[in-house]
Amino acid sequence: MDKIKMLNLDSDQFSIDHLRPIPNLVNANTLYWNEISMLNNIQWNYTLQINSDKLSQVKEIVQKACCTQVSDQEYKLIQDFLENDEYLLKNCGFTTQKLPDLIENNANLVLFFLMKNVKSSDFQDYLDVFINIDVTPATIELIAMINYSMKIPPDFVTYYVYYCIQYCNNIKEKQTQTKIVKYVSIFIRHFLKTKAIVTKDLLTELQAFCIEFTRVNEVSQLFKSVKAFNELGA
Repeated sequence: MDKIKMLNLDSDQFSIDHLRPIPNLVNANTLYWNEISMLNNIQWNYTLQINSDKLSQVKEIVQKACCTQVSDQEYKLIQDFLENDEYLLKNCGFTTQKLPDLIENNANLVLFFLMKNVKSSDFQDYLDVFINIDVTPATIELIAMINYSMKIPPDFVTYYVYYCIQYCNNIKEKQTQTKIVKYVSIFIRHFLKTKAIVTKDLLTELQAFCIEFTRVNEVSQLFKSVKAFNELGA
């Protein structure tokens, strides 16, 4: 320290000039003060808190619905809140990412959401989820319910049937395979009766499916239906 003092260093040599903007000169006569008389048109939106409470309740139910079945009271609350409220519908948390879990636990809730979003630009994205998830009794039944309620495009239904057939072929566990094959067979027969699918586009796949799983009683019945429709088409 003594050696440093002997150097007689001037601290001013190390000062840094900070560039600062020159402040504007304010004329006291141009200052505007908030006066109570200027605030007399302010109005409070009393619906803000109500909407916030509704949104939080709906989000909580949707999150719960991903894990377990919601009660009838909670389902009714969702219906009442979202029936005529576009804001709540768009922000309630119903997304394509949550759709698989919602389908397995609350298919009726998914049907309600899809019916409310049928005219939305996202509707096709919701349908596309079905051809990217496991085929289960819940997904099959829901597709049938959706088609009955909204008449989804035949091209999509036809492709979904094709997806179900391929899914059945790829199931390794025999007991699970037989169970899903039964559901898929009943599902296809229903769509054949309602003419929701184009049979000629799936004829080869349907015949191969029936031959592969001929041991299953429901498949035998499906084969008869396919044969009858094929003869009518001819």
